[in-house]
Amino acid sequence: MDTARAAVRLAGADQAGAPAACRTASDAWPSVFRAYAAEPLAQRPAGSTGKRGVCRLAFAVRSDTTRLRHAFVCHPFHCTRPWYLDPAVPGMAVVYVQTPAGGLIQGDRAELRFDLEAGAQVHVTTQAAEKIHTMTANCALQRVGFSLGPGAYAEYCPEPLILFPGARFGQALRIELAAGASFLGTEIVLSRAAADGATFAALSNSLSVVDADRRVLIRDHGLALPAQLPLDGPGVLAGYHVWGQAFLFGPDIPADWAHELQADLPTRGNVSTDGWEDDTFPLAEAETGTAWGVSLLPQERGISVKVVGSEVPAVRRLLFSAWHRLRLRHRGVPAPHFPK
Repeated sequence: MDTARAAVRLAGADQAGAPAACRTASDAWPSVFRAYAAEPLAQRPAGSTGKRGVCRLAFAVRSDTTRLRHAFVCHPFHCTRPWYLDPAVPGMAVVYVQTPAGGLIQGDRAELRFDLEAGAQVHVTTQAAEKIHTMTANCALQRVGFSLGPGAYAEYCPEPLILFPGARFGQALRIELAAGASFLGTEIVLSRAAADGATFAALSNSLSVVDADRRVLIRDHGLALPAQLPLDGPGVLAGYHVWGQAFLFGPDIPADWAHELQADLPTRGNVSTDGWEDDTFPLAEAETGTAWGVSLLPQERGISVKVVGSEVPAVRRLLFSAWHRLRLRHRGVPAPHFPK
């Protein structure tokens, strides 16, 4: 995938029956990012003190309520104490991860890890969009990991990721699901172009899901190198500069859910709100300037909704609608609006 011909690729999902080498593969960075990471910096070395952020949180159920059992957080991260903001799921812990530093710069290395014991329910979000700033050397790398015990449920819905011109950013999201555990997430990426049309330099974005035996259930990897392969061509982004996805992983996700979601998501002349609508995310009109599709993932273990668009609000509304509908089907409760 490190050639111009394969500079942008959405890899097919790997099934549990893949060869052992695939089942045990880690979220290794593509070779272009390994080369970036070896570049020296004029300021502090990459990943040194002040440039290595860590946020590790562990949760457990106490008296039918998910509590924060352990926390270790260092610059540039800060996290709130758990809030209980969802009236439909009063025992769910809601955590805001904050980055007061104002974004990631070259040489930054970040790790976020969330461990949920059996039956825990957690929603993780961020307080604002994450900025990936212009870079002249090296890169910024971030790993996000979730480990879910039996019957646990996690939601990960960060605010949009903004890529500035020249940014080099790699992110790897890894989810470990024990028996009966499930995960629902959303993400949005925005590419900001300079006046001369320059855009970000490189983006690696990977997602992997494994079961309790560490067998790969899903692997999805995108690599974008705009200097080698422009993103505005057909089959890539076709002129859009905002993209994102919503995904649900768990046991026994019926194929009918994917078909129903494909029919229910708001399109011109087809707006089904299930009685849910408000002033913050109105669905009274079709979402113009967007294109999207729904996929049932291998072995009926998940559903993915991928979206491209011209404006963040339209992509956000469509993904929120997908989250709402998936949550209704999977948990029997609507999606909440958490304050930001």
